[in-house]
Amino acid sequence: LDLPRSVTVAELERELSASVMKSGAKLDRRKLSEGDTLVRQGDEGRELFLILDGVLSVERDGAPLAEVGPGAILGEMALLGDGRRTATLLAKTNARIAVVPPEAIDEAKLAELSAGRG
Repeated sequence: LDLPRSVTVAELERELSASVMKSGAKLDRRKLSEGDTLVRQGDEGRELFLILDGVLSVERDGAPLAEVGPGAILGEMALLGDGRRTATLLAKTNARIAVVPPEAIDEAKLAELSAGRG
């Protein structure tokens, strides 16, 4: 069975989210208000973000690419790449975000997620 890319990505995000929450890692939490910027394209960053609630807009070069909600994991491209953010993340609504340290994530699954989004 060949699943559509969006189903595969959603499934991987679910698995990663569950493993992060069960890992026992101490996760910092951030609250964003509508219009707040979580990260900017080009910034350095080594952590991942798990959206607990709310909606974020993913923008590259000022153009919206996607809107993502609860359960989405973001920031993997910087972690797998050169450490620079490849997109800007803006809060479309009030949101709560868990900041995930890189050691709390299974790198193989992270690489799979990144490939699925490609």
